[in-house]
Amino acid sequence: MKTRNYLLPYTYKRIGMWMFLPFSAICLCLLFDVKLPSIEIPWIAIGDDLFYQGKADLLTEVGMIGLLVSLCFIALSKEKDEDEMTAHIRMQSFVWSLWFTSAILAFGILFIMGLDFLSFALFAFYLYYIVYILKFNFTMRAIRRAGR
Repeated sequence: MKTRNYLLPYTYKRIGMWMFLPFSAICLCLLFDVKLPSIEIPWIAIGDDLFYQGKADLLTEVGMIGLLVSLCFIALSKEKDEDEMTAHIRMQSFVWSLWFTSAILAFGILFIMGLDFLSFALFAFYLYYIVYILKFNFTMRAIRRAGR
């Protein structure tokens, strides 16, 4: 049986790393309320009246989408030496990241209230990718060093 590999080519990992730098800087500025230029554009949003027309800050939207895309490119790209062991480590890292992020999110649900929780929950969404990338790369580096 032929199995499908849904990972992106390795070149996407490098693209994701370059994209990560500016978009993470934008998102960190947003997280810590650093004043950035505001470019408001008309936007159709979903709310109490189902659809309504409002305004959105273009820099915020582009920064958050860019960070998500860059993290996806980094997390979901093949390694140069992708094999069965790499796939196993990838799966273990995904599961480990899910457990870790779930524990952090449970802590936040219990102890963070009000609008601060919304910021925390948004951060936790990105945290899943960040923890996965760190865990996977740390494990791969340890295995590569042990193999020398």
